[in-house]
Amino acid sequence: MATSDGIASDEWDRVHELAVDIVNADETGATECRNRLLNYLETLEHKYGELPSILSTRADYVDDLTAKEALLLRAYALAKARSDYRNVTYVAHSLAELYIEEFKNYWEGQRWLEDLKQHLPQADDSLFAEEYERLRGLLHQIPRS
Repeated sequence: MATSDGIASDEWDRVHELAVDIVNADETGATECRNRLLNYLETLEHKYGELPSILSTRADYVDDLTAKEALLLRAYALAKARSDYRNVTYVAHSLAELYIEEFKNYWEGQRWLEDLKQHLPQADDSLFAEEYERLRGLLHQIPRS
């Protein structure tokens, strides 16, 4: 299936294949596979331009949390501007997860959880509803400072 922001099915299928290669590789091979995926995403960006699907997927495979945050915030802004609610929901989830699980930032986590909650009816995906509940539980374990 093509992405909601217009990347052709066969090209996005290749992204999935490269992601599976990462999961199936040993530690040494995973780095090489990750580099192949990031290079392929760069190729797609040259072809299609800066799209939410590309940026958010890149964010999934970068180690630097500040870079991940910047990619996700840019992907969210682009998805919102395009009224691409599938990507808006996906990226809001990723941002909530980042702020809650990695940064342990109660207020930003709450902000992105609320945004995710607003988009749950449009997502039509029970996984996001389950994730919302899981993240909400984790949020309440973070001190409010």
